[in-house]
Amino acid sequence: MPLLEGHTARAFDGDLSALHVHAVEMGGLVLDQVQLAISAYADWLRPQAHQVLERERQVNAYDRTIEAESLQVIARRQPMASDLRAVFAIDKVVTQLERAGDEAKKLAVTVLADSETRGFRPGHAMARDARQLGRLVTQSMRASLDAFDRLDEAAAAQVLRQDHEIDQEYAATLRRIMTRALEDPRLMHGVIEAAFMMRSLERIGDHARNVARQVLFILGH
Repeated sequence: MPLLEGHTARAFDGDLSALHVHAVEMGGLVLDQVQLAISAYADWLRPQAHQVLERERQVNAYDRTIEAESLQVIARRQPMASDLRAVFAIDKVVTQLERAGDEAKKLAVTVLADSETRGFRPGHAMARDARQLGRLVTQSMRASLDAFDRLDEAAAAQVLRQDHEIDQEYAATLRRIMTRALEDPRLMHGVIEAAFMMRSLERIGDHARNVARQVLFILGH
């Protein structure tokens, strides 16, 4: 299974450490899913979209496994307050990762469904918008997962500070694509679809932000 580059999850001992490591592994998979889905949508690549859907089962398997492991840690260890805080936070991180994976799946499904029906492939300008917003949310997800891996307070705080950049780019992207629809009503259906896809990207950024918040929670902030 994929790991984040430079994986260093050593902050805990025993069962709790294993739980942390597995959540970081899941994060690496979800990050890869997000990158692949953005590429599939922006460049309209059906093989990559299929790959995202095929690996969705792995994301869901991680979700189920880590949930079961969390319950086992609580049952076996009867953890102290600080460890219990970590278990709950890791579980919330996993929830955010699973939801980010769902948004990646939406991008992939759009490529496969529309290319088989009416073909609402994003034009050059919309594809450029998707790449730009996708770059920002991918950076945020990578940074939040790195902060989670290392339990780095400063790195998590930086993710939160940069979240407004994603919000600003998302708002600017919506303005651009709606302007295109007003200029050419024939583009309306494709623009509406593109707006939903940009919303999925923005939500991935929200999930990255929430992962960073859980890092601060583990550290007592």
